[in-house]
Amino acid sequence: MKSKELLIALIISLICGLGLGVWYAHYAQQQTIKHDYSFSSTPTIFVHGWTGTGKSEEPLFASAQNLKIAKRHMIIYVRSNGKLRIKGHLNNKMKNPIVQVIFKNNRAGEVKDAHWLMKIMRVLKTTYHVKRYNAVGHSMGSYAWVYYNMLVGNNAKYPRLERAVLIGGPYDGIINNHKLNQPQNPPLSKLWDDRPNENHLLKNGRPKIIHPEYQKLLDIRSRFPKQARVLNIYGDLLDGSNSDGVITIPSARSLAYLIKNEVTSYHELRVTGANAQHSKLHEYNLTVNKALTNFLWGRNKAIS
Repeated sequence: MKSKELLIALIISLICGLGLGVWYAHYAQQQTIKHDYSFSSTPTIFVHGWTGTGKSEEPLFASAQNLKIAKRHMIIYVRSNGKLRIKGHLNNKMKNPIVQVIFKNNRAGEVKDAHWLMKIMRVLKTTYHVKRYNAVGHSMGSYAWVYYNMLVGNNAKYPRLERAVLIGGPYDGIINNHKLNQPQNPPLSKLWDDRPNENHLLKNGRPKIIHPEYQKLLDIRSRFPKQARVLNIYGDLLDGSNSDGVITIPSARSLAYLIKNEVTSYHELRVTGANAQHSKLHEYNLTVNKALTNFLWGRNKAIS
């Protein structure tokens, strides 16, 4: 009987020990996170690109959400007529809240998306009292954020931009790959006006070829918020195309000429290899996710 009681006691002791070990590991992880990352009520707003869906941007914040560095609290659906449907809420007690924007018409183009962002940001300011925000965009979502911020600048009617992570942005052209998902009619079809190794950046960073969509930004670049800190992430497949398969490096890096001297800080991150393909830049890409999380919320603001 004593041996049975001893065995039970031993099992209980092991269970308690394992439980304590799990608790301590969780506690240690949380302490590390509190030490390495900052927390505030400033929301980070994610915007997808051409043909994007509700699942497009989730991989970008999945790791941060799993580690409890940030959490999605709101989804804003933009109907084709521009009306908003908002799911969730925001308040100043939340820590690193995430807002996800989903365009029902995901082929409207970056200019239309930028104007829809004006409506969204106005609602966030007036209804949810958002004073500052971070922006994340992929592909045309990146262009939309840049154009939006040039349109509104630091207008007091809208929240002020703090940090922006722009991924695979087509600022000066998109490669015409003759894919079926490309628009067939102007004006959107004219955006696919780039070819691999056709364009290049001059010594001052200005692209040799200025496409109309780039000229649109160039004309109003001085309006971009001066206090902003920007991380521009672009892909290089290392296959000789000097592109991510959709956006050429000159097109993506032409952002620097527009805003580098207009903002508080500007950084670039080149992602290389197979995982640098345009769509894979936001599909659980460890390099991109780490850089994004550190840039937005890291205390040391490391980029890579």
